[in-house]
Amino acid sequence: MPRTPLIDYHIHSTFSEDGLSPPEECARQAVLRGLTGIIFTEHLEFPPPPDYPEPAYYPARTLEARTYEEAVRSLRSAWAGTLDIGLGVELGLESHNLDAWGSCTEKDGLELDFVLGSLHSVEGRLVQLPEYTSSLGAEEAARRYFTRLLEGVRRAAALGACDVVGHLDLVKRSPAFGPFHLEAYRPLVEEVLRSVVERGLGLEVNTSGLRQCPGEPYPGLKTLRLYRRLGGEIVTVGSDSHTARTVGAGAAEALDLIRAAGFRYLSVFSGRHPRFVRI
Repeated sequence: MPRTPLIDYHIHSTFSEDGLSPPEECARQAVLRGLTGIIFTEHLEFPPPPDYPEPAYYPARTLEARTYEEAVRSLRSAWAGTLDIGLGVELGLESHNLDAWGSCTEKDGLELDFVLGSLHSVEGRLVQLPEYTSSLGAEEAARRYFTRLLEGVRRAAALGACDVVGHLDLVKRSPAFGPFHLEAYRPLVEEVLRSVVERGLGLEVNTSGLRQCPGEPYPGLKTLRLYRRLGGEIVTVGSDSHTARTVGAGAAEALDLIRAAGFRYLSVFSGRHPRFVRI
């Protein structure tokens, strides 16, 4: 009988500025947790040009693409037959990052397995920080976030720069946001999800919310069910780990959530193409 596919498609190692564990430790932890596959998704974000019209968040260093690719290839060889290991990036969906996507991929020529598209900031402010929500209020904070996310999803799809949308409702991570009630934001969320489905993209179930103040994944069950009703088919699981200790955390719980939302298949990626595996 085939193994249940336990995967983690959202892992940051020390190749990301905020990653704390080297890739080797992350892979070892994945094996210890009984995962069948992982994909490293190091942050791919860039400084904006000098004439960028608004404040923009960006990390202090950018991805060392070639060294990163070599490290993943080495791990893939070391764990062959035990753990499937993919090369991915988490591309910021802010407009200045999408501006830089084409020149970056041409320059580095990475043979990527997976691109996770995620929005982290609005007008230069990280949406998970209390300061973002406190200054606007939850309703306005969500409106601005989902409006920018919709813009990013549409443009990333047109550029071929995204396979799956990460942590859809990240705005609820802020301790100042409070509980996320889908009905209060349904028109905004539904528009984003329709855009995801119409463009052949997928949705991530990000389990880091189980470890953070929302106490549920990004997104929760109601939103995941809405995605399914709208015709969504592609779904992945990611822990959003920044340390080896949490690699694979919540993977089994995510599968239960995905089944409860009406899905019978999980998507696994290679060469940026999804394959459906029964769960």
